[in-house]
Amino acid sequence: MKKNTLLLCLFTLTFLSSKAQLLYKIEGKNLEKPSFIYGTIHIMPEKDFIISESVKSALKSCNELAMEIDLNMDLKTQIEMIKLSMLPDGKTISDITTKENAERIRNFCIDSIKWKESKYNKTSRFKPFFLSSIITQELIGKSKSYEIEFKKLAKKNKMSMSGLETIQFQMNLMSEISDEEQIRMLLLGLSTDNSEFKKLLSAYLKKDINLLGSLMNDAEFSPEFYSNFIVKRNQKWIPVIAELIQKKSAFIAVGAAHLPGEEGVLHLLKESGYTITPVE
Repeated sequence: MKKNTLLLCLFTLTFLSSKAQLLYKIEGKNLEKPSFIYGTIHIMPEKDFIISESVKSALKSCNELAMEIDLNMDLKTQIEMIKLSMLPDGKTISDITTKENAERIRNFCIDSIKWKESKYNKTSRFKPFFLSSIITQELIGKSKSYEIEFKKLAKKNKMSMSGLETIQFQMNLMSEISDEEQIRMLLLGLSTDNSEFKKLLSAYLKKDINLLGSLMNDAEFSPEFYSNFIVKRNQKWIPVIAELIQKKSAFIAVGAAHLPGEEGVLHLLKESGYTITPVE
């Protein structure tokens, strides 16, 4: 069963849902106004990117945009984020894996995606998890992000913004994955055809979470990865969401991985007494 780190970095999608929807309305528990939750894909080809009028309307009806992290970072936080994404003590990929593995990664970057030696030397200082994301973006080409575009719309609509968690918390979760495990996932994701990503993108564009779940079930996740990146985060988000939507109407945008399943945000919100209605 082939594992693909593209799936891990971009989607971390899991388990099935009976709904082929990405936008949901949150009501109940004496909320003054409904809020919405939307499942995103963190990066996609520019040519495929679209924000529907229904999604724009839902966003505009709310007072606040809440995403996994608040993208309005000050310079200090941005610098800290970059430092946390780098290997410590000036190390490079070749310092944390075998010579054979390091050569395979280097050769893919230089021979397959045509990086210059200088670019590889610079990017090889990133932790494998982040190097994988950089490689993925190179394979996709021109791309867009829902998070960045939602931020632009929120600014245009004069909405406040917030994060369900801090970037420091997210980066610390990533650092709990061993170098060995990150290298393993990186190696398994080195493929120029990008076929696994294309399957996931097709399912996402069809809003077919059932298919997304099936595709992800073809990839093997370590229990630690799933527990840290999906279950624990979903659980931590529920009280944050509950407090937010009691105060104001919010448009909540998180990776589509976090929506479906018994441990997904939708089910956890229902268990908390909210009414969840699919919109689109």
